[in-house]
Amino acid sequence: MVESQLPPCSRRLFLLGSATTFAGAVLAACGSGPSEEIAATDVPVGSAVIVGDFIIAQTQQGQYRAYSTTCPHQSSKITEVEGETVRCTAHNSVFSLSDGSVVEGPARAPLTEGSVEEKGANLSVSL
Repeated sequence: MVESQLPPCSRRLFLLGSATTFAGAVLAACGSGPSEEIAATDVPVGSAVIVGDFIIAQTQQGQYRAYSTTCPHQSSKITEVEGETVRCTAHNSVFSLSDGSVVEGPARAPLTEGSVEEKGANLSVSL
């Protein structure tokens, strides 16, 4: 049998290594999510646009909402805007732009809502 050439692991080294790994995992989980910026004039009143991972809607003049493009049914990407709704073409779930709720289809949960911040003439959206 061949003896290992590595020095034995002390309790102190083990705890230090474990704490470092745990701290790294916590910090990675606290990172900010995806974000996008778009000109407010690019978002039509009563409809929405899809930018990156976001659906950005202007439900009424000057009132904006943002949602994830990930369908809550089976995580397919939502790619179609139809007036005041969006459709997931994978299984035909339809969601309201006013609150993200399910209008029809197999999805049971609403869209994940993000935040919208107005920065001058632009909108900054994030999850």
